[in-house]
Amino acid sequence: MLSYESPASSCYEDLYVHIFEKDGVFYRVEADITEDIFQKLFDLDFFDPDKAQKTRDLLGEVPVKQTFVLSEALLSQAELDALAGKTGQELLDMGFVPQGSYGFGEESSWASLDKGPFSYEFNFVEQVLVEEDDPDVAEVIRPLTVKDAAFSSVSDYCTEYDFDLRGGRTLAEYEAQFDEEDQAAFYAIPEIPLADSPFQILADVFAVLNDTDEADETPAYSSAITDTMYIIAFDKEGAYYRVEAEIPEDVTAQLNVIDFFDEKRDEKYEALLGPLPVTRVADLSAVIPAQEELDALVGMTGQELLDMGFAYGSGYSFFDKAEMYLVKDLCEYHFYFNETVPEREDYDEALDEIMQGLTVAKVEFFQLSEICSDPDLAY
Repeated sequence: MLSYESPASSCYEDLYVHIFEKDGVFYRVEADITEDIFQKLFDLDFFDPDKAQKTRDLLGEVPVKQTFVLSEALLSQAELDALAGKTGQELLDMGFVPQGSYGFGEESSWASLDKGPFSYEFNFVEQVLVEEDDPDVAEVIRPLTVKDAAFSSVSDYCTEYDFDLRGGRTLAEYEAQFDEEDQAAFYAIPEIPLADSPFQILADVFAVLNDTDEADETPAYSSAITDTMYIIAFDKEGAYYRVEAEIPEDVTAQLNVIDFFDEKRDEKYEALLGPLPVTRVADLSAVIPAQEELDALVGMTGQELLDMGFAYGSGYSFFDKAEMYLVKDLCEYHFYFNETVPEREDYDEALDEIMQGLTVAKVEFFQLSEICSDPDLAY
């Protein structure tokens, strides 16, 4: 089975799952594995050109515990053709669940939907424009009409530990991620009493931002402005702050008439905002982890970091040993990895794949994340 083309596999501490295709039929094979085999599989270098053979050597003599003929749950093209004319709501009612891939715009309208161990691509009659980066695809397709559909690939469900040939991911599981996003995170950031704050008016902040160090560099910062509020997050001599100020209506009106391309735009903004009293100051230094906490991440894999909630930040370098900037909550970190990444034409498209094979050698705090100046930040 290990010699056949495999679109997916998964390794758990006591179970190895292998998906493969033979003569046009998809199978799922399960095998119990020992802790020793699991560790050896885990230790294989993702970029080792002999990884596939080494995997076969480790698993070749392991007896198969259970085999599923996945194709028994695969919809035929005739069954997919019969879905033409149905609404997206009807598809959801039939157990189809958005997979995450989609294309909504003026020239196309499609979405990938999972049902059990397989994923299918649906084209819709109506053209819709979706401006969100990560929309709730279920909500988008509910009123749409199916034009045609075709088999796409195996689904992520086919490698899950608790697998049922007639089961699958549910719509409730998919939509739960949007419920979590709707609940704004609350951060335990201590406030500095205004009487004790080094910033009484915004001009005090601007003075810090305009001050240069020995390298003739000014402090890094991120800011946001609304019709009623100005927020800025920055550092001053190694201490980090978030400062807020309320903007009166008359000042907002004056700000709005400043030409965006005016060469003196920043100066004019500072002149109008500078006299405004600071209304709230937060001590962001308190949310930066101690180096001891960051050192605890050494040895973790890139995939484990992603599973912990780290997201891609301001860049990466694969010139020598891999380095990446990753963001989590209020901070961005500089990660150094043990591995060298092979050269490829497009690193961006392969970041998730690359991360799986990396292990942390060192990590350092880099800077505050942009969320620190978000007007809706709850703390």
